Amino acid sequence: MFKEINHTADVAFEIKAKSFEELLKDILQILKKNYKPKNINCDNKSAQNYLINEDEDGVFDIVNDWIAAIDLGYFPVKIWKDDNFYITEFCSYKELEGEKFKALTYHKLKIEKINDYLYTKVVFDV
Repeated sequence: MFKEINHTADVAFEIKAKSFEELLKDILQILKKNYKPKNINCDNKSAQNYLINEDEDGVFDIVNDWIAAIDLGYFPVKIWKDDNFYITEFCSYKELEGEKFKALTYHKLKIEKINDYLYTKVVFDV
């Protein structure tokens, strides 16, 4: 579950997730909601395996890789964990109708485990 929060000059969200995988899925939904990709073509898809730590550095690395892929014409449409890898499926697209992010920042990016949930804030440079 995520919600947008006010942040000067950037776009920020709070995330509450049951697992690291769910946290990444929420960020993927944030990208879809903001970018609003149109004419996604999964006939032309590819997958990328990520061996990342389940921490702030892992989130930073994978999300910024997704943003770079979007700039190259491939939108991340699905993510799942298989053994030690996070696998992201990318599909080509024709256009974006929403707002693009330049990058995920480290600002306020701290994952905290409270009870059975992971909490973090993500701030995107626009």
